[in-house]
Amino acid sequence: MIAVLHTTFEQPAFGVGEGGRLLGWACAPRWPADLTELVAGVLGKAGLAADAGVDVMVVTTGPGRFGAVRGGIAFAKGLALARSVPLVGVPTAAAVAEAAGDSDATIVLPAGRGRWYVTTRDPDGAIGLVDADELTLAVPAGALVAGPLGADIAGELGDSGRQVCRVDSEAVLGALVRLAERRLTEGCGPATLGAQPVYAAPATRARPWVRGMPHG
Repeated sequence: MIAVLHTTFEQPAFGVGEGGRLLGWACAPRWPADLTELVAGVLGKAGLAADAGVDVMVVTTGPGRFGAVRGGIAFAKGLALARSVPLVGVPTAAAVAEAAGDSDATIVLPAGRGRWYVTTRDPDGAIGLVDADELTLAVPAGALVAGPLGADIAGELGDSGRQVCRVDSEAVLGALVRLAERRLTEGCGPATLGAQPVYAAPATRARPWVRGMPHG
């Protein structure tokens, strides 16, 4: 039994699964969220007791909004310690790519306050931080773009010639189950034992936060 926690989209999500599929899942309305209540609700939805046996705890490690990423990892660590099970961390971009079915996709992730993280398959693996009005320019021409995209942004990307795959939390949770199983049974893939947050470009690269502000 695998428990999966994902706090890097706008709505934190938790699920349980095995055999490559979800048995139950749910989202909280927003971050911050009562993750204890979310976990209890999902276990009940899946017909499992609150103390049901879990073999591994999986969490997305970002990039994402600072508080949500760190809070999700801290909660997952607590659950893993309380149940004496391994903790597995998965970069959010890897989980979204798995959900989209394309490891070469350009992944876009919400950074909060109208900003987006952009990951591409360039050699240095850099993660960019851009404003919403720069998103189209930050995505390579002709690329498959995957992420939790709203209809407006997906439409703009599509109109500019990009292929778009809108990925929701359910798809990411299912991807986390598969990636964790791959790591634990085959010893391969982007999932790792342990979980450390993935940080991206500093916030000062986002123009709305630095216009008119002194530096230094």
